[in-house]
Amino acid sequence: MKTILQITLLLVALLLSSSPIYAHDFEVDGIYYNIQSKSEKTVEVTYRGSYYATYTEYSGNVTIPSTVTNSGTTYSITSIGEYAFSRCSGLTSVTIGNSVTSLGKYAFSGCSSLTSVTIPNSVTSIGESAFNRCRGLTSVTIPNSVSSIGESAFSGCSSLTEVNYNAENCNSMGSDNYPVFSGCSKLKTVNIGNSVQTIPINAFSNCHSLISVTIPNSVTSIGEGAFNHCFDLTSIIIPNSVTSIGKNLFYGCRGLTSVTIPNSVTDIGEYAFSGCSGLTSVTIPNSVTSIGDYAFHNCRGLTVVSIGNSVTSIGYSAFYGCKNLNQVTNLSKLSLSKGSNNHGYVAYYATIVINK
Repeated sequence: MKTILQITLLLVALLLSSSPIYAHDFEVDGIYYNIQSKSEKTVEVTYRGSYYATYTEYSGNVTIPSTVTNSGTTYSITSIGEYAFSRCSGLTSVTIGNSVTSLGKYAFSGCSSLTSVTIPNSVTSIGESAFNRCRGLTSVTIPNSVSSIGESAFSGCSSLTEVNYNAENCNSMGSDNYPVFSGCSKLKTVNIGNSVQTIPINAFSNCHSLISVTIPNSVTSIGEGAFNHCFDLTSIIIPNSVTSIGKNLFYGCRGLTSVTIPNSVTDIGEYAFSGCSGLTSVTIPNSVTSIGDYAFHNCRGLTVVSIGNSVTSIGYSAFYGCKNLNQVTNLSKLSLSKGSNNHGYVAYYATIVINK
């Protein structure tokens, strides 16, 4: 014979199984909302049901208004909640109202058909992986109002060709482990905002189609491998604010034909330009004291090199494989001679060595 407690538990279980549990508080015109503050009358856009992947409720063109009215109360829509549109593969475009200030983490992650999104000037933060793997997204403008962009925000957007990074108050491009644009293989042009101070490790790694990038003077640090395997990158100007060219920075950038190394740089890291087979000449400025192992390894198009007067160390095989290198001008105190395999093979292939 069942006890009163057993009967009570059974009734509760039956009620839970028969009554749907929803994450949203209400729905208007096919958009689901959660109330954030009753006193301030604010809501966020969310998903239907108890779990974001249960339904694919959003599709086609979606317009998120600035306000919404439910049961006689008008609310201001201030945010796109976490996972709100995640995995909605039928979503093609989104227009976000001017009242929205934040896009939550994974808000549009995996929206594979999303080709267009309008981010209004009211938005101040874009969350972690907000547009991760939006493979149909072709261009995006990050407005000046944005002060924070989370890790991997646009990572894996393989159709993204253009980024206008107008966020001058934003000094973040993700983290070293999860940069914002890594793996955007069709990305061609990037304008980086004037307040960005650090370009993280692997920031544009494997952005194979990147041909143009503007690095502002606000940048003081460029992480290791930030542009590695950017095959179509042809030229780059490193601003005077940067003091170090890190390991693997331009590794495998086979289309790179021109690079300007400023007098602020003091060291060139391992493999920094390794495999840059289109590079024909390079001038190491007088500020540089060390050139890392394999720094210019296999730069087969390199014909002319000038070594600055402060260089005291040239790493192992730094210029090995530069088979077309025929002239080396040496301003340093290092002793270089034609056919010498010392000092990173810098003069190994050279027919002319000028020591000054």
